[in-house]
Amino acid sequence: MSGLSLVFTADIDVFDEEALRRAACAQASKEGLTEEGWASLRQGIASDLIMLLDPGSIPGAGFEIRHSTCEASGGGA
Repeated sequence: MSGLSLVFTADIDVFDEEALRRAACAQASKEGLTEEGWASLRQGIASDLIMLLDPGSIPGAGFEIRHSTCEASGGGA
C-alpha cells in the first residue's frame, strides 16, 4: 500500500438547499440511518454536502476518505 496522501478542495454552489437536504436524507437512509437519526446528526447544509460527497470507503476503489469537513458561507450554514 502506498503512503500517498492527497487533499481535494472544491468550491460548490448550492442553488436548491431543499433538494440538497432531501437528497442527503435519502442517502442517510440508504446508509441505515432513520430520518430522526439523521436529523439528530445533521448540522445544516454542510452536513448535507458531506453526506453526499464523502462515501468513506468504496470497496475495490483503492482509496478511503479518512476525514472530511465543509465550511458554508452565506445563508445556509
